[in-house]
Amino acid sequence: MFSNSGKSQEHMGKIADIFTYIEENYVDTVEYGKLVEDALASILVHLDPHSTYIPLEEFNLMNEQMTGNFEGIGIQFRIEKDTIYVAQTIANGPSEKVGLKAGDRIVEVDDEKVAGIGISNNEVMKMLRGKKGTKVKLGIQRSGVPGVLYFTITRDVIPTYSIDYSGMIAEDVGYIKLSSFNFNSDIEFRDALKKLIEKGMKKLIFDLRGNGGGSLDACINIADQFFPKGELLVYTEGLHRPRKDVFSTKSGLFQKGTLVILVDEFSASASEIVAGAVQDNDRGMIIGRRTFGKGLVQEQIPFRDGSAIRLTVARYYTPVGRSIQRKYENGIEEYYNEFYTRVIDEFETGNDTLTYDTIQYRTKGGRIVYGGGGIMPDIHVAYPAIYKNENVNMYFSMLYQFSFEYADKHRKQLTNTYHNADGFIRGFRITNDIWIQYVEFIRKSNKSNVEILAVSIQDEDRKFIEIHLKANIGRTLFDYECYYPVIKDGDEILKAAIQYLQEH
Repeated sequence: MFSNSGKSQEHMGKIADIFTYIEENYVDTVEYGKLVEDALASILVHLDPHSTYIPLEEFNLMNEQMTGNFEGIGIQFRIEKDTIYVAQTIANGPSEKVGLKAGDRIVEVDDEKVAGIGISNNEVMKMLRGKKGTKVKLGIQRSGVPGVLYFTITRDVIPTYSIDYSGMIAEDVGYIKLSSFNFNSDIEFRDALKKLIEKGMKKLIFDLRGNGGGSLDACINIADQFFPKGELLVYTEGLHRPRKDVFSTKSGLFQKGTLVILVDEFSASASEIVAGAVQDNDRGMIIGRRTFGKGLVQEQIPFRDGSAIRLTVARYYTPVGRSIQRKYENGIEEYYNEFYTRVIDEFETGNDTLTYDTIQYRTKGGRIVYGGGGIMPDIHVAYPAIYKNENVNMYFSMLYQFSFEYADKHRKQLTNTYHNADGFIRGFRITNDIWIQYVEFIRKSNKSNVEILAVSIQDEDRKFIEIHLKANIGRTLFDYECYYPVIKDGDEILKAAIQYLQEH
């Protein structure tokens, strides 16, 4: 609990005086609980981007998400500039299955406008959460796509597991996709690793793209699997917190095999700790795009009513001393604007266009790595040029929704024909008839796109889109057992990793 001492003591009287004066003189009845909560949130928001006040209701919801015991549409969201942004879709959840993406802006819920009205986190959660089987209609604005896209999502129990897929993706190459670091993620990871080793895995691709972090204990236990006992993995340090080193605690299952970790701009926190430990200790290669840059340590301080604050008390540093955290001195709005600007610039130029200084460090083996916030990959993979093609983007605009609806409509026929994921991967093709159905689906969804759709698409571009159609139809039918073995041919970062491993 808190004490009224130190430098803050002289200022605390002002706050008490304000509340007393309001109570004795204000013209209307005051809801003091809300007034206090707003004041707490306002204080913390001026400290750093990740110190926060958590009301009781939100606190319970956040704990449920870590344990996976809740029902809803399966997204993580953030409200910025009075707009609801999809920060991340929960792997294999209802929203991901119909095609919502990180970066989508939710502007309508059940035909009710939710942008620009001062909506709160609690109000959003009440609108989106609900009993399994109930439906909610979302209106989405997506960058590069004109108009509003509409998605009807059936609420479900949100998956409790954090590994989307594990399997052999090439000869002697295993692949594990981890979507978050939940309380049981390390157990899931160890079990997946054992099975792949039994199948003859000598090289591993560990995919942390889109993984926003989570449990530090799970993070350290997973990193343990790549190192012998006693390797420095990360350390923390703050003004009032002395340096604390975190070492690998036991000999891991995969200490010597060739390791590649995949990251992107949405890899954050625990993902960055693992990637930084592997990079600094020269244990493996990092492939993809610069990570988000979230490296602040929060301590949770409870209040008597069950609410809490999470206060930043230290920073995370990689073994060679790089701070994972991006700069935030110019305020939270600029902090997120800088991130979005960087992503847009990289998308347009193909380069990691830095908006802050970088410092060179040396890994354990003498390689140069860079600080300045986030983890810079050893091999940078730009956004595919195909995504910059307006015509191709229009074809992509409704791909996930069409895939879901097509698979759902033909589910019985397709499952009877292909039986399982392997059968679907080997036998299913995007025929010309399916392609025509897809184009017509886009026409009906957004009539303003008819002129663009009239432009003939290049064979290579169509082939790329067909890979994504097949992968997403397969995912709807047979989950990720279908998705990743198919999408690898249309995933530039994953292709780069497989190529690297085949050469080393």
